[in-house]
Amino acid sequence: MNKKYITLILILLILPLKAQMQPIIKTVVDTTAIRPGEQIRLQVTTQTDTLSFVDFPELTTLGNLEVVKSSGVDTLQDKPLRRLQKKYFLTAWDSGHYTVPSISIKINDTIVKTDSLKIQVQPVKVDTTRQGLYGFKAPVNLEGQSVDNMPESSTYIWWLAAILILTVLAYYFYRRRQHKIAANKASSPYEKALYRLEKLQQEQLWQQNRTDEHYLNLTDLLKTFLEEELDLSAKEKISNELIQSLKAFRFENGTYFSPQLLERLSETLQRADLAKFAKISPNQADIYVDDNVIKNILNDAHQIIEEITAEKAAKEAEIKMQKRRKQRLFMGISGALILVLLLIGGAGYYYLHKMKIVKNLSENLSAAEWVYNEYGSDPVLALTTPHILHPVSVSKEVENLPENIKKMLDEVSFYADENLIKKYAIVAGSLDFKQALPQQIDLSKLLFSQFLKNINAREVNMQEADLENAKRYFGSFIIDLPVVGNNIKVEFDSRFYTTPQGLKMLTGFYIRGNKDNQALIERVMQTAELVK
Repeated sequence: MNKKYITLILILLILPLKAQMQPIIKTVVDTTAIRPGEQIRLQVTTQTDTLSFVDFPELTTLGNLEVVKSSGVDTLQDKPLRRLQKKYFLTAWDSGHYTVPSISIKINDTIVKTDSLKIQVQPVKVDTTRQGLYGFKAPVNLEGQSVDNMPESSTYIWWLAAILILTVLAYYFYRRRQHKIAANKASSPYEKALYRLEKLQQEQLWQQNRTDEHYLNLTDLLKTFLEEELDLSAKEKISNELIQSLKAFRFENGTYFSPQLLERLSETLQRADLAKFAKISPNQADIYVDDNVIKNILNDAHQIIEEITAEKAAKEAEIKMQKRRKQRLFMGISGALILVLLLIGGAGYYYLHKMKIVKNLSENLSAAEWVYNEYGSDPVLALTTPHILHPVSVSKEVENLPENIKKMLDEVSFYADENLIKKYAIVAGSLDFKQALPQQIDLSKLLFSQFLKNINAREVNMQEADLENAKRYFGSFIIDLPVVGNNIKVEFDSRFYTTPQGLKMLTGFYIRGNKDNQALIERVMQTAELVK
């Protein structure tokens, strides 16, 4: 009876699994009646296991219907099953009854067809009962229209000409004003002062008994120049205050105005005050002298400012030259560094390609789903991992084992998944012995310690714990990893399963602080089991 119950339970467990593995195809449309030109959305859904290959066809027509467009394949995970959806948008341009034929879908090596559907394309109805109908309008008679109501073309021409003339005049005066503004902006304070002085001398106001006006303009152009060119407050100062300010004024290069020139300027300003306020007119010779004194002040200040400008230009040119030299030096060093990095990168790529790491990385990146697989000999170590583990050589580790243990070894096989981009690694191993090992030998700890030594692990912090059917070692260490970097802190978790004549091991590594990889390793550990 016990055997019968066990058989019945196994059948009940296996049958649902078998049923779930059968592919299911479902076809749904959003409507079965449309008008010409409207679209029908046909959704095809397949339900298979995660290892099955499903290929939806790309169609342009489906029977007498036109496939306007189709969507990509949407994946809906429902572990351990997988649902795939693809949508086709159909239309027809003539009314009538249409049949959507079955679609052939390839699942693994089998062609499965969907159910056919019936679609109705209804004609467009035009209701003329609600739309009023009107007859043709009678021709309009233009012979009776008065000539006075018709606009004269000559009137429009005159208005157009007037608008055009006003536009041209407005543009002319605008451009003239802009030119004046630009000329004033372009002229320096020195040029404007000289222009005013020459114009004032040409006017010869003293011959018209307007000597006071001459000196008023003369002192005004001087004070305007001093404010604009030297940024010296001059217009609100009297003559004595202005002379004192000029004596104390120092140019950027440390130069001062000539004392002799300032003394002559003082005499000019005194005569100007007498002419403006006391109405005393100096003679023509004094007027010429005063005009030349003002001109000398303008020339001296302008010459000193030009020397300062030339010195600044020379300094700026030297600074620019130094910057260019530094830039050339920087470009040269950068070019050399880039060349060195390219050489190092090329050598690194050659090394990674030679060690088949590049191929493993591309395989790891392209993997989309977790897979179940068994590793080693009976009993096998069953795992569910992101990718199938690939065989690796452990001849170096085996050579470093004690001689008495190497003599007892019968078969050694190791498998690994090293994803350096996602920064985790999974290693599974199986050791079979020619005879049973003595119980006093803790081979699991010996092997794992030897493994950490072979990978040059430093600052190892290893703890151990006894599980129900395995020995657990976990902790951390520091290691230098190619591509990733040096002094990397790595966490590890391992399981060692002892069999009568062998040892199965599983170890997961991940960089400290990466919670996603920590959860990944924990999940792999939970799926591990021995299967006979």
